[in-house]
Amino acid sequence: GTHGTHRTFFLPIHLSGVWTLGIRNLLMGYITWSLLLIALLLGLVSWYRSHLREKEEERLIEEEIEKEKASAEERKKLYRDMDKSELLKYDGKDGKPIFLAARDMIFDVTTNPDSYGPDGGYGIFAGKDASRGLGKMSLDEEDVDDRTDIKDFGSYEVETLDQWIHMFLHKYPIVGRLKDAENGNIPDSWIEQMKKEKAEGKDRSIIPGGLGGDDK
Repeated sequence: GTHGTHRTFFLPIHLSGVWTLGIRNLLMGYITWSLLLIALLLGLVSWYRSHLREKEEERLIEEEIEKEKASAEERKKLYRDMDKSELLKYDGKDGKPIFLAARDMIFDVTTNPDSYGPDGGYGIFAGKDASRGLGKMSLDEEDVDDRTDIKDFGSYEVETLDQWIHMFLHKYPIVGRLKDAENGNIPDSWIEQMKKEKAEGKDRSIIPGGLGGDDK
């Protein structure tokens, strides 16, 4: 009898190459899209992490602002007229507020510990009448601790001291008056002038020159 014949078909050479090329292109396309998807996912993860960091930073800033507001309210309970012996307690050590006096006005400079704190550049003034040191632009103990009057001041030193006072009036809260002041009084008109200047947008919060630089 007639036996059935088994026939095998082979793709022509040129069709086989096309088939292989198609598979390769398909694989390359798949890999490319996979890489793009991974890059997109990584980008989204990076953005989300950055977003979380920003939110956390905002929260910490708000927390710090609220903490400072609460601290300022607590310090206001201490605001009053005081003499030099009372003022001496507020030198910024052991977490205490930082007050200093210029002429007969006491200022709360607690918000600037880098300048007036125990390790600050102007820390020698903390808890003291700083009139003489400010007017002479001096950080020497002899002008802060040994002698505090300004009887020997010329017009330049007086003007320098009053520039500092105007800066303090613009930048820091007033605690009260120094009851045993020996260097003259700050008139109320200066406080009114400061309020008016602030309302007009004038800024005296930085004094040019100063003690090795401005009040930072």
